Amino acid sequence: LMAFATRPLKVGISGRSRLDDVCKQLAALSFGGTDCAQPMIWAQEQKIEADAFVVYTDNETWAGKIHPHQALRAYRERTGIPAKLIVVGMTATQFSIADPDDAGMLDVVGFDSAAPAVMADFVRG
Repeated sequence: LMAFATRPLKVGISGRSRLDDVCKQLAALSFGGTDCAQPMIWAQEQKIEADAFVVYTDNETWAGKIHPHQALRAYRERTGIPAKLIVVGMTATQFSIADPDDAGMLDVVGFDSAAPAVMADFVRG
């Protein structure tokens, strides 16, 4: 789990964290612009092997030097992993990060009880 704005942000959240602790940790972070390419850039730099990247964002998506779909392609080329990208826009605005010609990218707008299953099915192929 990582947080990011225009750069990665350290978060002390684990699978054992309580919800109130998670809320406090996230509220203490200093956010600015949103660069949704950061997870793929960070994973490349840290040599992290990932099958998928799932990004939750408000309506901001790209405040960086490289578009998120380009960062995903670079990650795939460098690692040889056919990683997928899911971007969940939590507000009802027009946004798109996914390359419509790339079946390994998915934009999700809004969130309901079906979203986790749809996303899991997408990652599984």
